[in-house]
Amino acid sequence: MKLGIDRTHGGAAPPGVLDFSASLNPLGPPPQALAAYHEAAALMARYPSPYPDDLGARLGRHHRVAPDNVVLGNGSTQLIHLLARTLRPRRPFVGIPAFSEFANAMIVAGAAPCAMTAKRERGFAIEIEQTAHALEQGADAVFIGRPNSPTGAMLSLGDAAEIATRCSSHGCWCVFDEAFIDFAGEEHSAIRLGAGDPRVIVLRSLTKMFAIPGLRLGYLVAGRDVARRLREAIEPWSVNVVAEHVGVACLEVAEDFAARSRALIMAERAHLSGALSAIDGIHAFASCANFLMLEVAENGHATSFAAHMLSRGIAVRDLRDLPGCGTGMYRVAVRLREENEQLIAAARTYFD
Repeated sequence: MKLGIDRTHGGAAPPGVLDFSASLNPLGPPPQALAAYHEAAALMARYPSPYPDDLGARLGRHHRVAPDNVVLGNGSTQLIHLLARTLRPRRPFVGIPAFSEFANAMIVAGAAPCAMTAKRERGFAIEIEQTAHALEQGADAVFIGRPNSPTGAMLSLGDAAEIATRCSSHGCWCVFDEAFIDFAGEEHSAIRLGAGDPRVIVLRSLTKMFAIPGLRLGYLVAGRDVARRLREAIEPWSVNVVAEHVGVACLEVAEDFAARSRALIMAERAHLSGALSAIDGIHAFASCANFLMLEVAENGHATSFAAHMLSRGIAVRDLRDLPGCGTGMYRVAVRLREENEQLIAAARTYFD
């Protein structure tokens, strides 16, 4: 299966359309982040530090790891491409369906990524045996989402530790993408593995929980030697002064804001999943994140589900071209109750 290039990531809905294609916190940025954004206007006339050491130190304290274990970048996508060109794996395996920039980054760096295809009957969860098979085939890097986008499935922390151990014993990089882990709970994070195992790297994002994707702010946690190697290779000034200032403000309120957001997401996700699955022709897969992957029976319909929803003022993420998915597969964000009800009502009309 050929991987790569699909860059229809969501979040580009036409003006006036209710956007369920981008998976962000429906509460929006915390008030402290908005205040920090306006305060940062006074800083725009000067250069940022070549590397944001202050924010890195704060992230270290937040996760109880050394600042030397943290690498910040202009969104986790920049860090994915940094890993590809710096570590240069020659036989990388990607658990799919997945964020397409894993494969894209490997291709740009000259590698041909291989697929570990999650099975529908297992809820699209990657299994330990699949990574074992990849290692037998000579994998030198494995990329797995926790929770995975677009499926919402999440490898348990115990299974993640087992995979990390196997990868390490084979000299294989083990990369966990935890951009959405905040919506599952910090206790599920593999960050400790990233800080303690020189072959494990954990990617994180500040843009999803705090709803600041326009500022592009991501980071990773890795062993100190690996993190130093990556910091030396990243472009200077990757994090602008506004993003750094807002990032610090987000961390100051992170615990309470994340707890409140998780409670909301859990309730609304259950409501949205139940209501959509009750529609004959739609199946919502189990999710640990702030979105749901749907399978929609489109046979016999003149238009796609995505086109139908857009005609009713709602944008959804069409996954038909994403490797590991196909026709009839979609991702929808979990939003506030009134908005979710609009999505449910519009989805019902597709089968009228």
